[in-house]
Amino acid sequence: MRQKIIREFFFLFAFPASLISQVSLDIVEYRPFPEKIMILDLKPDLINWSIANQFILLDKSRQELIGLGPFGDIIFSSSFGLRSQRYGDLIWVGNSASGIWIVDRLENQITLLDYQLNPITSDGFEPRIFPEHAAIGPWGKVYLYSNQYNSIFLYDQKLEQQPFIDLNRVIDFKVCLMDIEINQEGELAILDCDGNVHLFNKLGRFRNSYPSKIKSANFIVASRNKWFVFNIKGEGKSIFDHEIISIPGASIPVLDIASMNRSIAVLSNDHILVLNVKTY
Repeated sequence: MRQKIIREFFFLFAFPASLISQVSLDIVEYRPFPEKIMILDLKPDLINWSIANQFILLDKSRQELIGLGPFGDIIFSSSFGLRSQRYGDLIWVGNSASGIWIVDRLENQITLLDYQLNPITSDGFEPRIFPEHAAIGPWGKVYLYSNQYNSIFLYDQKLEQQPFIDLNRVIDFKVCLMDIEINQEGELAILDCDGNVHLFNKLGRFRNSYPSKIKSANFIVASRNKWFVFNIKGEGKSIFDHEIISIPGASIPVLDIASMNRSIAVLSNDHILVLNVKTY
């Protein structure tokens, strides 16, 4: 089965994911999960980049945090998952120059870990926002979406008391949010449950809304000064130019996507696929 997947990947490598648009995806790396992840019956459903070509994975149902190295080496955090008596609701993990940030909605707090996933410090949120989505910007600030306040708050060593973006004042309906993302310029994009993308500048000012024109859109991704929306079937489109782009079928269903510079990492059931975004 694995050989079949690899053959399909290399076949697709020879033919860009989109032959008719100005954007294509080239396969850079196929990284299968180590056997230990399978033995422990872990099912990561969130991915983010770490340092030195490593990834951070989160199994939200098991509350398990996993560091995955380039040669299949893995590390676990002593503070979460099977080695912990902690009960919470981990919703996001992200990388920064300070270390690894992880957000717990139920505990209403953010925890900083070192790159070996050892805890450094934790900080509770006040007001009690109970965030449901999070993203990290290019300057290390964490953006937290609170359904309770229908607002996005900024965390930079401490939580800012006033919302960075109060969606009640910007959009005339209560947003059902699927995903948020920050690009390298600090601009923020919200993907709502109807597949619309709402863009804000780095100061939090509303710019415009765009229909994604993708059925059941799940993920918003920033790469090469473009915004892309994908669904779990790997179907994607840029929101400005409507260029069609797709993820290779062997990585379907898509569980999560993380971007870094010109690359995106696609999390599937038993592997990670790293793709280079090319424009023509």
